[in-house]
Amino acid sequence: MSFLRCVVLLLVLMSNLHAADSRLPVTGGERQWPQASGPQGTWAVGADSVPLKWSVARGEGVLWRTTLPETGQGGIAVWGNRVFLTTLKPEAGQLPLGKDVIGHCLDAKTGKILWTVTLPGRETSVPAYFFSDATSPSPVADGQHVWFFNACGSVGCYDFAGKQIWMREWQPTGGRPFNKQFEPILFNDTLLNMEPRDADDPKREGKDPWNYLRALDKRTGRTLWVADDAMTHYNTPVFGRLPDGTPAVLQGRGAYHGVPELPIGLSLTSLAPGKEGKTIWRYETNRSKACYTMHWNAKYAAWFDIDASEHQVLDVATGKLLRTQSLVKQVDWRRFNPATGKHELLTGVDLTKQTPPLKVFPAQFCNILLGDWHYFLCYTEASKHLGPPYCVGRVHLETGQVEYLEVPVSVVREAGQPDQFIWNRPQTSSTVNSRGIEVATDKRSRGDGWWWGYLGSPTAIGGKVFFTTMLGITYVIDGRATVLDERALLAVNDLGHPGRTWSLNSLSFAEGRVYHRSMKEAVCLGPK
Repeated sequence: MSFLRCVVLLLVLMSNLHAADSRLPVTGGERQWPQASGPQGTWAVGADSVPLKWSVARGEGVLWRTTLPETGQGGIAVWGNRVFLTTLKPEAGQLPLGKDVIGHCLDAKTGKILWTVTLPGRETSVPAYFFSDATSPSPVADGQHVWFFNACGSVGCYDFAGKQIWMREWQPTGGRPFNKQFEPILFNDTLLNMEPRDADDPKREGKDPWNYLRALDKRTGRTLWVADDAMTHYNTPVFGRLPDGTPAVLQGRGAYHGVPELPIGLSLTSLAPGKEGKTIWRYETNRSKACYTMHWNAKYAAWFDIDASEHQVLDVATGKLLRTQSLVKQVDWRRFNPATGKHELLTGVDLTKQTPPLKVFPAQFCNILLGDWHYFLCYTEASKHLGPPYCVGRVHLETGQVEYLEVPVSVVREAGQPDQFIWNRPQTSSTVNSRGIEVATDKRSRGDGWWWGYLGSPTAIGGKVFFTTMLGITYVIDGRATVLDERALLAVNDLGHPGRTWSLNSLSFAEGRVYHRSMKEAVCLGPK
């Protein structure tokens, strides 16, 4: 073979490899955070170094703070020197209407707001609603463009200078509480949104239309396909790959308030060329509700049966149920004893035989897979006997081992004073915006987030799991800990003083920095 022909073949091979690489959800590893679920769409990313401890109350580990003009609860996209997030549209001297959304572009180095755009809404959400509002879907970026979303009915594409490329308006489903937990996903040139079928679509259901994954051409906003199987708007699909490399999205159906999508259960939807939107498998059940982010890896899919306090593991290749694991029987519970100031271990206990008997209700939209462990937070409500109180839990996918670790509800940090942790007592948060206006109309939004609300999804960075709560507290858990004991709790971080902040989003990570937000401000955290 001639030298010239060898060179040509080598160039062709390199081109093919480059094309294969471009099929990843995004590129850049830990350098960018292009969407809520991170660079690989799994809410997890590897990292050599990640900030573990910070305190906005004390100004520790804070690189910048930027006041936001109005409340918002979506996540943050980061690409290069740009940060993207959304808020509701401010209304002079009054509550936001909960309809129109403002997209913001910030300088990643200084936090300065560089430009803003407006996305109109067709429906109306409740401002600072502790389930979701119009700002719940996070922005998506790819280095050249950013896509902002309004759950009340629009998505817009903009270049990094703020010039609008296209705008798509659509009609969301209504008639029930505003609980829309969908997070957009970018795969290659396809942008996945959650919408009903079009009014003239012969497959559209009647007066109560179902929701579906809808694929949009990221360059034009044109619809490419609509998935075969529906999904409830309570649900947050998760991207992944089968062992053979097939890209797919796991989604769910079934929830409260009579959502119509059937059958209740899970579907794995293909994103492979020529099979986009087709169902790979469907798991059906009549017992549970898809009010969760279901997670999956190359071997298993896992979710929770909240009615039975059980954890379910499925074969990811077939959707077949492999096993269920009780979340209440034969569990290890490490609870904090205020008399001794230490944790005590209750090993192999049955929570239903405690006084009072306990039921486990994993917090909705608040779980993540890391290695062989499925991590989650436990809803806590004494009057309903839910617990174990204020605990991080985890289930081992292979053995079924269940562990719980109690964490402090909050922490008081004053200059020159040691940390004062608050244990096992409900707390309240502030829903006063940066302009001094009380924006929450539902009193439940002023709780601590440990009961009946949609906290931001946890993220896993460099083997550490970051849980956030409505109080602005972030727990950092060693996700690779052999035992889930007090040593696995690496940090309890804050977004401000107790009772003065409110947060309902997931944090983001790029270039060694953590990006987080509260109702009042966006913050950048990391070493100076």
